Amino acid sequence: MFSVQIVCDEGKVTRGLAAGLREMTRARLHGISEQELKIAAAKQLAEAEQLYVERDQTYCTSLRDELVGHFLRGELVVGAEEEARLSKACTEKMRTTHADAFGKKFSVDASCTIRVMEGRRSTTVEEIEAVVREIQREEDAGEITENAMFQVPSVVLKDEALPPPGRVTEERSFPSVGFEVLTLSNGMKVGMKTTDFLDDQVLVRCFAKGGLSEVPESEYLDALYANTIATELGIFGLKPEILSDVLAGKRCDVSSKTGTYYRRVDGDTSPTDIESGLQLIHALFTSNVRDMLVPEELEAVLRMQEQAIRNRSRNPNTLFHETIRYLAYGRSYMTRPLKPSDVRKMRPLRACEHFNASYSDPSEFAIALVGAFDADRVRPMLEKYLGSIPVPSDSKPHDSKPLTPATFKFPSGVVNKTIRVPMVEPMAMASIIFPINIPNPDHDAVTGEVVATVEGSAKIRRMKHISVTASGIIERRLLALLRFKFGEIYTCSAGASFSYQDQSAMVGDVIRGDVMISFSCDPDAGQRLAALALENVVDLIENGPTLEDVKTAVEVERRTLEVSAKENSYWREYFQALTNSRLAPVVDGDLDAIFELSERTREELLDGITPAIVREHLRECLKVQDRVVVVLRPRRALWRRVLTPDPTTAEGLVVMSCVGIAAWGVMRCFKRR
Repeated sequence: MFSVQIVCDEGKVTRGLAAGLREMTRARLHGISEQELKIAAAKQLAEAEQLYVERDQTYCTSLRDELVGHFLRGELVVGAEEEARLSKACTEKMRTTHADAFGKKFSVDASCTIRVMEGRRSTTVEEIEAVVREIQREEDAGEITENAMFQVPSVVLKDEALPPPGRVTEERSFPSVGFEVLTLSNGMKVGMKTTDFLDDQVLVRCFAKGGLSEVPESEYLDALYANTIATELGIFGLKPEILSDVLAGKRCDVSSKTGTYYRRVDGDTSPTDIESGLQLIHALFTSNVRDMLVPEELEAVLRMQEQAIRNRSRNPNTLFHETIRYLAYGRSYMTRPLKPSDVRKMRPLRACEHFNASYSDPSEFAIALVGAFDADRVRPMLEKYLGSIPVPSDSKPHDSKPLTPATFKFPSGVVNKTIRVPMVEPMAMASIIFPINIPNPDHDAVTGEVVATVEGSAKIRRMKHISVTASGIIERRLLALLRFKFGEIYTCSAGASFSYQDQSAMVGDVIRGDVMISFSCDPDAGQRLAALALENVVDLIENGPTLEDVKTAVEVERRTLEVSAKENSYWREYFQALTNSRLAPVVDGDLDAIFELSERTREELLDGITPAIVREHLRECLKVQDRVVVVLRPRRALWRRVLTPDPTTAEGLVVMSCVGIAAWGVMRCFKRR
């Protein structure tokens, strides 16, 4: 079975369908060009190569799913090696004549089914038939011509266009954490760690401090949409569709993201394609996104963003989590759910300028490479592509001044919010969030200053670990109570987060965070189960966990760490945390010293944690009197809401009031008679 999927704006189904049928007809009439086949084959061979290289490193979940498909649906399981061999053999033998012969089947007369899926039905069968007739008319009139040949660059960057390569000015080795850190002549730091977890994976992360919190409110929308606009237009100096063809046959994916307190570029490449990944990073820093700005294409991007916001607003799960974030972070403008009208308030030119400014100075950035690669082979590439990124003339010396704190503040008192939305399959979701305030041991109560110390950082690290352990205990207790005893929840989770402030600075007298408990349940049980969860947390604070609770939490934590330490992503994240640590200036950037302190603090805690320690920590840091409770419930049909109004909602009170007023009026009429 051959299928084509077309995604389009709401209300433009007929235009999307016409475009899809037109291209299928073009392929049937004129065939596939050698260039198109070459690009498609290169992409297919790259997938087969990855499958073969990692044939002995398959995740158990992938193998499980294959075996389930075999036993339930009779799907063939041939193994990664054989599947890669068959794919490679078939792809290499493919010719345009084969593709053309298959393309002859692309006709609506050949058992074709057209299915339309819309949020609200607006397309009729007659309109679909009209589109089919129009495409047939274009074919009969000879209006569907052959595609013109297009030029695809062979590489992302040409050597003659590159500035002179940089050089390594400093080299440090940190054996405990396993990173070798190079400092390039333009100020960029590069950390390399070679692993054997996956033979065909190298993860890259280029990161710097400073994100959306540095932007004034008047420019927030411009900064928020900067990455989106730049990505759609082309952040590497090439249009996305052209870049996709340039990278055909290469396993190389690079993207950028700006958060509240950071900017970063993430990459995932094959060891053989690291050079392409480094070329993309160079192009990102040296390209001007404003040059890619075309009014017609920009308008299409804006419409896509408006439609994406509308789609998210119709998704109950998205609406639920956006409401939680907005309320738990104090109704900040930075967490306010976006509206379609916000897209037009954003200034595209300012967004492009913000993106250019965010990724222009290499001396602000550090980069991590983790995976199966040869460091000696990669080192010249680092000097050639990263070391050659020029430093802007207006670059300023970097200081250790704390980042601008975001306007996040957990609300005081109890905040209750019930969301009612239409659902196809009725269910409820509930979340209850409590603030965590960890005393900052490095805060001077007299001067108000914070000076990072090794002892203070160890205490903060320890208390954060206890918060994470306590949230795991809460999750398992609620699972035992609400699922296995009452049988009223489908899923349950609890976790601790410290996203309110920059973790590398931790200014102020307290370290702020939160514990969020979330579960899905029967539509009528949300509020009641949220109350039960609150009672369980209060009991944990008053009486503490059992010894068995603590032992289980420790064992789960150790097992999680054991599994995570065998993932490249774990070490990439760890390098970023070590580099941005508040202790880095204190220990002169000694990553081993910070790593050993962190690991020692965690091991000492896991070895010595007791129910009393957890209880005292919760009593000191968890504030249950301040909380946010959000419940998502299905909205009943209109006739049900009118005939049986719910007195707990504003709508229900209005209906009941109207009924009462109407009844009172009828009674008065009868009395007058």
